[in-house]
Amino acid sequence: MRNLLTIIFLTLCLNCISQNQPRQLIEQTAQKVGIQNSEIFSRLSTSQQFDNGTLIVIPEIAEQGDGYIIFNSNIILINQNTGEVKAKFSGQKDWYIDAVSIDKIEIEPKLYQLNETTVAFGLKVFYSNQSRPNPYSSTQLSLYALEENKLNCVLKDFSIKKFNGETDTTCKGEFEEHSKNIQVLDTYTNKFADLEFTDKIEFSERNEDCEKVKEKTRKETEILKYENGEYKNVL
Repeated sequence: MRNLLTIIFLTLCLNCISQNQPRQLIEQTAQKVGIQNSEIFSRLSTSQQFDNGTLIVIPEIAEQGDGYIIFNSNIILINQNTGEVKAKFSGQKDWYIDAVSIDKIEIEPKLYQLNETTVAFGLKVFYSNQSRPNPYSSTQLSLYALEENKLNCVLKDFSIKKFNGETDTTCKGEFEEHSKNIQVLDTYTNKFADLEFTDKIEFSERNEDCEKVKEKTRKETEILKYENGEYKNVL
């Protein structure tokens, strides 16, 4: 029994340490770039290790009021051994919480190879509301290219998932859903790889038991090309 209690105690201690380490890393990095701990929105802060360093995302509270918060975005690449800031991007009032909330911010674990010397980090922001008659959610993708000692936002808030509907406040209603897959092409514009997005679009109707009674799908493809420092849609 004593051994079991010891194991449980050690497990809890290790969990506490593992949870505190990312928080400490985020706070230490924030201080290095001039962000106060009181300005960090901890619930949405996150980090991800890569071979070339650790990427840290810090939503910095820029403005808040009754029912809303606006954040500056801070995307920071650090040396995972020394903590030295290698590159960063800061955006003014990039993210928001109001009737539509941010559920989470996620750093993709893979890198996007945009050309022989440039890789980009992918960042997803997940939005949703709490409306029963008009449910809504979306996922927006941004890409940050590492160029020398800078992170440049080459794709900003591009919607890769979207769900919305009109219901009778239960499951019964009409819905539209978009889901996009990204592919880095081997064609180039201004020395950067073109990006192809294939959008699966689904229109459906559901009954009171949340069962689909009608469904129609189609696919659309769009290609983004690099112009003047960012990816743009080419029709």
